[in-house]
Amino acid sequence: MNLKRYAFCIIGMLVALLVASTDVAYADASSNKKANNEVEYTKAELRLMSALIFCEAGSEPYAGKLAVGIVVMNRLESKSFASTVKGVIYQRGQFSPTRNGALPRALARYDAGKFTSANEKQCIKAAKAALSGEKIVRYKGKNKNMDDYYYFSGYIRNARYRISGHMFK
Repeated sequence: MNLKRYAFCIIGMLVALLVASTDVAYADASSNKKANNEVEYTKAELRLMSALIFCEAGSEPYAGKLAVGIVVMNRLESKSFASTVKGVIYQRGQFSPTRNGALPRALARYDAGKFTSANEKQCIKAAKAALSGEKIVRYKGKNKNMDDYYYFSGYIRNARYRISGHMFK
């Protein structure tokens, strides 16, 4: 009788260890957060996000650039869109620079080390902030939480927020 209890106890511990290690492995695989809550991103993601922001909001104020990056990241976190930065950006019909040739040109400038103007540097800064999880945009002295904004354009029906030449919803 004691042997049976001992065996069940051992089996129970093994199952608990297996479940715990699976949960840890799943959490590690599904999260890009470092131990200090900083979000990790790749150089390729930074390159692509910076170039997209430049194409979409290069002439906008920093708040507009950051807001575009946040929209990309909000889509990444949504089940309605692709599950990678690249997938979100290249998802069919979403970002016109992927179709009109502007994004490949911006990427070529980035790769050639020519992303050096003030606007281009702001795009890189905005991309880093968005990729790191920033959700607050400061515009005209006010903070706006952009956590649930998924679309932007020069004109969007039922837009909820406007930054310079872009409307967001």
